[in-house]
Formats: sequence, C-alpha cells, structure tokens
Amino acid sequence: MTEPFEPSIPSSDYLALARERQRAETSTLNEELAQMLDDDYAFGLNQEHVDVLIYPANWSTAVRSESRRPRVFLHARINQKRNAEINWARGDHDIVYDEDFLARYVNAAQSADSVPWRGIGELMWWKGYELLVSNAIIRKSPVAIALLYAHAAALNSLASVLAQHVNLVGAMALKFTYQDGEIISADFVPTIPADRFQEMIKERGQRKAATLREAVERMGKFDPEGPE
Repeated sequence: MTEPFEPSIPSSDYLALARERQRAETSTLNEELAQMLDDDYAFGLNQEHVDVLIYPANWSTAVRSESRRPRVFLHARINQKRNAEINWARGDHDIVYDEDFLARYVNAAQSADSVPWRGIGELMWWKGYELLVSNAIIRKSPVAIALLYAHAAALNSLASVLAQHVNLVGAMALKFTYQDGEIISADFVPTIPADRFQEMIKERGQRKAATLREAVERMGKFDPEGPE
C-alpha cells in the first residue's frame, strides 16, 4: 500500500526517503531517474530566472507607480519530450498578465529559447517526468513514488516563494488519485476553483483581443507620408 502525499513534508525529506529506499531496493532505477538521487539535485529549479521575475526593475511602470505587485499564474505542463515545464509566461491556458511587466521582458519570457538552452520564463524543468510517473504508477517503485512526491513538494515550495514577492493569482500543483491504496494518476491541476480558472482564461482572451484591436487602430491612423 502506498502512503498518500503529505504537503507538509518538504521536498528534501522526500528526496532523502527516496535515497534510503534506493539503498534498500533490489532493483535499480533507470539511469535518467537515478540522477534525481544525486546530492546536488535541485528539481530543475532555475533560481536565476526566479530572481529575474521577482526583481521590481522588470515590472511595468504602472505596477511600480501603483505600489502593487505584478500578477502571476504559475503554469505547469508536460511537453512533447515528456518532460515537465514550470513556466509563468507560457502555458496551455495562456494566463499571462503581460501588462504588469516590461514589454521586452515579457517578450523574452514567452520565447522558448530566449537564453541559452532554456527560456527565461521557465522557472523549473523536470527531465524524465513522464518516465518517473510511469515507474511510480505502473511499476509501483517505492523509490519513484518518493521522488514523485519530492517533485510535488518542490513545486508547492516554488509557488510559496513566488507568493511572497508577486501577486500569485493561481498555480498548477500535482494532484494524486488513489485506488485500493495505490497511486493511479498524477495530474497537474489548478490550485484555484474551476469557475475562477475559466474566468481567468476568458479574461486573458478578452485582454488579448483588446490589445490587437488597439494595434490595428494605430496602424489605421499611421500616415507613411506624414511628417517625420
């Protein structure tokens, strides 16, 4: 029987548990997953990108003049290579408050490769995530389960840190479903009510449409033969 995920347990404790279980295991983890047991494993967290996001100089003039914090939604998704991406500026639901940040920063954050190898909007990246889930659910590996819980705790910790510096309007977290005492699914789900989540998606679409209309109107008023 698998113990349920406990949010109050830090990722470091779950990682230590995974290492203990690995030492007691007769079978070995896939090499890609075994790297998660290394002493310096940091759950793919890019602290530099986090620091850039919470640095007030990258916030819009309106946000700073109003003495408020920029709104951020923490996205999470599995990409085509079956790795997990944790990003604030790119996501399947496209909840981004770009007006709260400098345009050049938002543009760079929305690019997949704005800096070498990774996009600056990506805060965390889990290589081999789908393989980890498979080992935990299908193979029922105690080591993989502890590692999966460690990643869930790390994601919660990231959201908690961001909430101290920005207006975290919502985030994605790992939700585990159990049946007969075993994990049967691990899915990214929003931490806000479903109706509010849909409202935010709709609001984002309306803001994008309004921005597009304004751009079209500016182009319509542009006179290429006017005074320079």
